[in-house]
Amino acid sequence: MLSLHHRQVLKQILPKLEIFVKNKSTVNYQEIRIPVPWGHVAGRWWGPTDQRPVLALHGWQDNCGSFNRIIPLLNKNVGFLAIDWPGHGYSSRIPSGLYCHFTDYLILVQYLVNYFNWSKVSLIGHSMGGITSYIYTMIHPKNVDFLICLDGAKPMIAENNIPRMARNITNFSRYEHFERSKEEPPSYTMEEIKQKVCAPNNKSVAYEQAHHLIERNVAPSKNNPGKYYFTRDPRLKAGELMNWPQEESISLSKSITCPAFIGKAISGSYYEVKKNFYDVLDVLKKSSVDCQYHRLEGTHHFHLNNPEILAELITKFIDKHNVESREIGGIKEEMRQMRAA
Repeated sequence: MLSLHHRQVLKQILPKLEIFVKNKSTVNYQEIRIPVPWGHVAGRWWGPTDQRPVLALHGWQDNCGSFNRIIPLLNKNVGFLAIDWPGHGYSSRIPSGLYCHFTDYLILVQYLVNYFNWSKVSLIGHSMGGITSYIYTMIHPKNVDFLICLDGAKPMIAENNIPRMARNITNFSRYEHFERSKEEPPSYTMEEIKQKVCAPNNKSVAYEQAHHLIERNVAPSKNNPGKYYFTRDPRLKAGELMNWPQEESISLSKSITCPAFIGKAISGSYYEVKKNFYDVLDVLKKSSVDCQYHRLEGTHHFHLNNPEILAELITKFIDKHNVESREIGGIKEEMRQMRAA
C-alpha cells in the first residue's frame, strides 16, 4: 500500500508517475522496509524475491529511484534490491547528533549481508554507491561475487584535506542544529525543485528524468501551499570527512579478484587527479579475473538518462558471472509488513 504522503506527492506534482503507479501491475517491484537498530532502510525489490538479489546502491543525496530506468532492462532471472541510504529517500535518518559518515554506508552493507544471511553479495553502485561498493570489495574481497561500479569506483583523494575537514565540521554544526529543530526546510515551486535536482554535476540529471529522484525526495509544504521541500537529512550537505591514501587504494585493489565492471560516463568528472583513477584501474585489470572497463556517452547520471547501452553491457556481464548460489537470502515477510504498517 502506498502511504498517504506518497499518494499526495504523486497526485499533486508527478502526473507521469501517477500513471506509472496506476499501472503498477506491469511493474515488477515491491516497496520494502528493512528493520535496522535506528529505524528502517527503505527500498524497492525488483524481480525474483525468493533468492539472493543484486544489491543496488545509489549516489549521494539521490535515492533508489536512480535505478528506476536501468533495473527493468537488466537480467530477468536475477532480483535487484535497490535501497535508500540512511537519511535519503524513505529510509530513517541516523540518530541526532551523529555525523553522516561514509563508513556508515560500509557498515550498512555488512548489516544487510548479515540480516539476509547472504553467502556472497553482488554489488552495483552509482557514484557514492559505486565508491562504497568498491571499498567494501577491497576490505572484504571474499564476500563479493561480482562488482559493478557506475561513474564512481576507487575512493577519491581530496585536496587541502585538513581545511576541508574543518569546513565540513563547521557546516555540520549548522545543519545538525537545523535537523534537531524539526523546522520545515525552505520550500520551492516544483519547477525550482526540478532545476535544483538537475543542476549539480554540470546538469547531470536530464530534466525529463528528474521525477525519478523527486518522487522519494520531497513533500508538500505546510507553510507555503503549492510549494515543496526536500525531505532528505540536511546533515548530508555537511560533506564527507573521508580521505583515502592513493597508496592504500593501489595496495588493497590487488586483493580484488572477483569480476569487476567499471562504467565511466564520458561527460562525467573524476573529482580528483585523473591519473589516480587510471593507476588503480591498471591494478584492477591485473587482479580481477575479468575486469571490464567501458567509457560511454552521457553525464554522471548516464544510468538514469540513457540506460539502454549500459544495461546491455551489464546484462551480459551478469549472465557471464552469475555463478554463485542465490538460494538463501530472499525477501522476508517482515519487510512487507513494515511497509504496509
